[in-house]
Amino acid sequence: MPTEPTFIRPDPQRVYVAIYEHPHGTDVRVFANEDQAMCWRTGLAKEWWSDAFEDDPPPDDEIGEEYFERMLERDEFFSTVQRDIETGDHTPADQAGLGPSADTGSSA
Repeated sequence: MPTEPTFIRPDPQRVYVAIYEHPHGTDVRVFANEDQAMCWRTGLAKEWWSDAFEDDPPPDDEIGEEYFERMLERDEFFSTVQRDIETGDHTPADQAGLGPSADTGSSA
């Protein structure tokens, strides 16, 4: 007697959604790990530092955090949110939507 195939649900894959809000709109990118998202933040800060500030930029390991901290008053923000990719069962992996959850948060 034939048996029905067994569906093996893959483990959810964690991704990092990076959101860059600026006066001209919002850019959103998805990365496989948090380091990649932070590299994007560093690159943005290095690209725009001289347009925003007259002082010399800090080192690469500090520029992203400092740039976006100083740009808060100018309505420019960078945040990341960890999310799991849904596995096809049509039940959202994150019942609450895209807002921060207990195991995630935003970083500036």
